[in-house]
Amino acid sequence: MNKYIFLFLFCSLRVLGQSSDIYFQNWFDFNLDYKLDQKWKLYGDAGYRIIYHPDITNRLYVRPGVSHKTGSTTRLTGGIGIFSSFYKQNIFWETRLFQGFQFIWPIINSFELNNYFRIEERFFSGNSVNTFLLRLRYRIGTDIKLNKEYYILLDLEWFVNYGTDIDFRLNEIRSGVGFGYNIDDSWRTELSTIFQNLNASNNLFSINNIIFRFRVFRELN
Repeated sequence: MNKYIFLFLFCSLRVLGQSSDIYFQNWFDFNLDYKLDQKWKLYGDAGYRIIYHPDITNRLYVRPGVSHKTGSTTRLTGGIGIFSSFYKQNIFWETRLFQGFQFIWPIINSFELNNYFRIEERFFSGNSVNTFLLRLRYRIGTDIKLNKEYYILLDLEWFVNYGTDIDFRLNEIRSGVGFGYNIDDSWRTELSTIFQNLNASNNLFSINNIIFRFRVFRELN
């Protein structure tokens, strides 16, 4: 498989040779939670992403999941995501299965750190491309409450990727900062800026992304 087609699928960017440029993206997503009982919850998100360079790429996705509370500070998650990317006349698809373990630690007074480990099985297809990628990711973050309505978001996330159809290793790191607003008990919004770096082994390339993300959350039941 052509490694640069794969890079487009993975990064939503055409990368030809080594690069250290900065690319901008906008992400918009709607998140929905529905509690079945005290332990089980259905959740998911759907959204639209746009990448502005080198040419505009549009991405749509839907990602439903289920969550099971195993303890006062621990939770298991799982689900599936469907992503479609549109670049010029090309359409690429990704089907993503994921399983995760979430726990809150440490807890110091009102300060809590949210830890989330996730495994993703990613299947890519479209335009004569058919490949598989395994990704491991770990995110740590916290919310700093300013008052009942406003809070600050801080998080850091690492990604490690494995694939058999490529001859390089691709790793990622994301750091984000933002603000959240609780509209009421059921609705809230978040606006954040994410700084992302992607590095390929063998000095193939390095990419820096700045992502502006707007999220809407709705809790049911």
